[in-house]
Amino acid sequence: MKFMEIKKLDWDSDFFNIKVGEINYYKNLQEENSADYDLIYVLSNEDFQLKLDHFENLFSETKVNFVKTLEANTDTSKFIFEFDKVTIDKEQLYLLAYESGKNSRFLLDAKFGENHFKKLYQTWIDNSINKKFADGVLVYFEENILKGFVTYKINDDTASVGLIAVDNNYQGKGIGAKLVQNLEHLLYQKKIKQLTIPTQLSNIQACSFYTKQGYSIKNKTFIKHYWKI
Repeated sequence: MKFMEIKKLDWDSDFFNIKVGEINYYKNLQEENSADYDLIYVLSNEDFQLKLDHFENLFSETKVNFVKTLEANTDTSKFIFEFDKVTIDKEQLYLLAYESGKNSRFLLDAKFGENHFKKLYQTWIDNSINKKFADGVLVYFEENILKGFVTYKINDDTASVGLIAVDNNYQGKGIGAKLVQNLEHLLYQKKIKQLTIPTQLSNIQACSFYTKQGYSIKNKTFIKHYWKI
């Protein structure tokens, strides 16, 4: 029998102005000291059922990480630039960020509310541009129109995508594929060996897209939100 250890998430708590904690689920987990929390994220690498006294599971999702070993790639686009190399209104990036988050648990869990979701993704963009959350932002900028973007973070010899989106008006034109290919090229030049891209298992379109780009599933994380009642 193992008592659950709740890790307080300071950033989430400060941002949402509630006390947020996180638990890594184990079988036969016993509850302890959850009363102080307003929201608890419970994570596991397999599906689970858990009852927490005075809490209700109001949202569940399965996060999936796709991974690819990078190879030499010269298929790049002349319309893709680092964000700071072109003049783009940050508000345009915000709008695309909302598009990238349309399947996010922070939008689909109605307890957060759309305003919190938008503020969260604005903060994500701001902190990607200033390099707190990301090492770079690539934009697809054609005819003075921002059509897509991707953010990335490097960790030793691997990298991960933070946000990626293509404007609804320009989807189906290969822009997403070009963004991914350009990012792979940039990372390969930096001696990065693997790129990981997260999405939701329920996002069939994204999962199909990454599979077509040569990515395979690395792992899954089952995430459940338990709200105090």
